[in-house]
Amino acid sequence: MHSSDQRAVALSGSDVPGAHELLVHSCEDCACPPSGGSAVRTAAGLPAGPLVRAREIVECPVDGEHTALFNPDGNGGVLIVNRAAHALLELFSTPREIGALAADESAEAAARHLFSHDLLHPAGAPPDPRFAESRQLTAWLHVTNKCNLKCPYCYVSKSDEGMTRDTGRDSVDALVRSAVRNGFSALRLKYAGGEASLNADVLLDLHQYARGRCDAAGLTLSAVLLSNGVAINRRLAAALTEHGIGVMISLDGIGEAHDAQRPTVGGHRSSHLVVRTIGRLLEAGVRPHISITITSRNVDAIGPVVRFALERDLTFSFNFFRDNDCSAAVADLRFEEQAMLAGLESAFAEIEENLPRWSVLGCVLDRGQLLAPRRRACGVGDDYVVIDQRGQIAKCHMEISDTIGDVRTTDPVLAVRTDPRGIRNLLVEDKQGCRDCTWRHWCSGGCAAATFRATGRFDVRSPNCAIYRTIYPQAVRLEGLRLLKYAAR
Repeated sequence: MHSSDQRAVALSGSDVPGAHELLVHSCEDCACPPSGGSAVRTAAGLPAGPLVRAREIVECPVDGEHTALFNPDGNGGVLIVNRAAHALLELFSTPREIGALAADESAEAAARHLFSHDLLHPAGAPPDPRFAESRQLTAWLHVTNKCNLKCPYCYVSKSDEGMTRDTGRDSVDALVRSAVRNGFSALRLKYAGGEASLNADVLLDLHQYARGRCDAAGLTLSAVLLSNGVAINRRLAAALTEHGIGVMISLDGIGEAHDAQRPTVGGHRSSHLVVRTIGRLLEAGVRPHISITITSRNVDAIGPVVRFALERDLTFSFNFFRDNDCSAAVADLRFEEQAMLAGLESAFAEIEENLPRWSVLGCVLDRGQLLAPRRRACGVGDDYVVIDQRGQIAKCHMEISDTIGDVRTTDPVLAVRTDPRGIRNLLVEDKQGCRDCTWRHWCSGGCAAATFRATGRFDVRSPNCAIYRTIYPQAVRLEGLRLLKYAAR
């Protein structure tokens, strides 16, 4: 699109080649399930009758000619428009028929895009968010409690205890039975710890067993290894490729910024080992996802690690530090709001400088996303199960010691859905301060565990609310820039 172009032009994620493969659902290290919806929306046919402009559109100027648009009351996805298409949208500030535009092909095409993104809707019938029912059961398998790092923000009380093959297989059996019984069609396993790669033989055996059990039960299986990136050798990297297991690597900075909060158990630096592992994975054909945990120690050093990922075309996600019992004695991890915003601004500048082909709508907003509306920030208490190294069931990995049953005797899904104790993952409409918020269906009130830790309540908004409301429009703008760069026109 050019400023001299008088045609009305609107572009969305569906105009980027390979659109569906470019959506990143980032919460690998958390209970956030892949979204049931999609930010890739094709231009829809226009209905009969008058249309009107949606009331609560977020408008983010991208440059002098283009504006990125997002409807928080809609079903996700960003649309970028030129001046002519923006003027077209404003024509519908009062209801009007679309017929008068029939002679202008560009205006009609732009109107279809506006309608498909819920920016236009039939008069008297505003769009309703569609909350997709999850069809995937996600399970955190704590294959070892042992770790080779000593991260001050970790929530796990470490030991040398690991999951045995028998316990792992009992866990898979319970998950498959529960998935079928509760109507899921897919199972996703997150091999975690501790440092899961320290129990690699059991992990690989467990995955092979899970594949056979899922095939027999008619379930689709996917899996990811959550790793600190220190102990993955070439043999394991090749095995992960062979078994189709994805990898998430924690990298909190470059050099000292990472080492300040992810030292080895002996107090030595680990960043060079992580970078070496990322190289090994790339050589083996595995493109790891980079998880960046932000604390006060690295909040001013996020930009360089974002640049590192972008230069290697690696997806990444931001995770704000969450207070917990194990980290409570470490006073310098809690970030200040303005410092976080400044750090994120530097990271967003790196993204703008080196725009990826993939969308950032699902990965740079902590526990939130702009891909599809949700009523809960994560799957805790619904479609997410944690199983520790002993086969004990928990609702949330941040509360892994708060167990509610054993895989040998208990239906995992039924247990997390019905047990009244511990974490309560309420609907966003049940949280004070969220009910009338523009972004309520996108952050969904934030992490329940973090909110309770900060406030002693589950029924209030996240303590990070002001941060979320500031950065969401910035993510809309970044998506608009991506569309301008990569959409076919």
